[in-house]
Amino acid sequence: MNDAGQSDAEYQILERSSIPAYLADIPAVAAILGKGEELDIQEIGDGNLNFVFRVSSKADASKSVIVKQAVPYLRMAGEAWPLGRDRMRFEIRAFSAYNDLVPHLVPKIYHADEEMSTVVMQCLDDHIILRIGMIEGIRYPLVAQHIGEFMAETLFKTSAWSMGSIERRELMHQFTLNTELCKLTEDFIFTFPYFAHDSNYSNAATDQWAKENIHTDYQYKRDVLAFKELFVSKSEALLHGDLHSGSIMVNQDESYIIDPEFAFFGPISFEVGKVISNFLLSCTSHYHRSGGADYRQWLLEQVSLIWKTFDSRFVEQWEQAGESTMLSDGMFSKEDLAKFRDGFMVNILQDAAGFAACSMARRTVGIAGVADIRDIEDLEIRSALEIANLKLSKLLMSERKKLTTIDELLTLVHKFYSNPIL
Repeated sequence: MNDAGQSDAEYQILERSSIPAYLADIPAVAAILGKGEELDIQEIGDGNLNFVFRVSSKADASKSVIVKQAVPYLRMAGEAWPLGRDRMRFEIRAFSAYNDLVPHLVPKIYHADEEMSTVVMQCLDDHIILRIGMIEGIRYPLVAQHIGEFMAETLFKTSAWSMGSIERRELMHQFTLNTELCKLTEDFIFTFPYFAHDSNYSNAATDQWAKENIHTDYQYKRDVLAFKELFVSKSEALLHGDLHSGSIMVNQDESYIIDPEFAFFGPISFEVGKVISNFLLSCTSHYHRSGGADYRQWLLEQVSLIWKTFDSRFVEQWEQAGESTMLSDGMFSKEDLAKFRDGFMVNILQDAAGFAACSMARRTVGIAGVADIRDIEDLEIRSALEIANLKLSKLLMSERKKLTTIDELLTLVHKFYSNPIL
């Protein structure tokens, strides 16, 4: 029995040949696929951690589900990099919380099996991964509002500004031991990218620039360390923990948040900053990709809309909330509480800029890059874009404390992008 209570004796790695038998006795799945139907099974996972299968009826491909399983190693590295299966336990718990808070923004869960580290969920055939759509220059009219809403609803309602103390600590307890994935974040976002580490990706010109401008920059690395401390020490709300353009499925009308296996209680600004960083990474990529200046402008408009949706809905909920862990009636006047809230949201924005800086560095020189840039075959162009991202990371980090509005952040970014990149 491992630390999270999973029995290795009952666990087996699912393969295409064993999936039909596994699904056969699950009524909710049989209701979708049909009992006794011949199944078509495809492994479709492209993430770093887990295996993902699309399972559909051969007679009617529209009858389908997704089967996702955690295996005892890092998928992208293979069995040479062991990794516990507990991450699926926390994904299941996060989906349970999100289905209570924002059921319209997460896929339906048909079956969750902590012993098998497996979840069976809604198949989103009419959607694509947001990152893929952004690489192709597709505009999604509602995605920014959906992301902002997801963050505001889940982060406020699991925070001490909303919940009672005992209820909140009971919820926190469900996520406390997501130790391995928190350690991955600590290493790959806040540690390894800032010196010559064996796990880092390598591109000669980018490596040289990082050696001269990242590895030797004491102030920048000290700031990164401060954000690592914030990540480690501040248990503010239930975070998805890995919210970015690769963990959102979209079409023109809907957005679904997926892959919450990194879920833990952490700083609200980390969630916001990680999202912002992925839109900026995509923006840089479209100096080369086909979207060009028009699409870059759209991406920056989405950053503004994500923040403004998040900000307004978070504050609106706070204004309507009753007594909580943090506040009791009569403690502050209405005017004083509004002033406090304003400062609170400015702090989130400033810290989000710092976390975005860390995330951009990680996605540029760390092991897990983004396809937006890492898939560009021309190494000279790729390196120019990578160096631009590192420069923007340093700019956001150094200027973050001066920012009081999202418009000021975007003015800073626009000014940066006005300089030649390619």
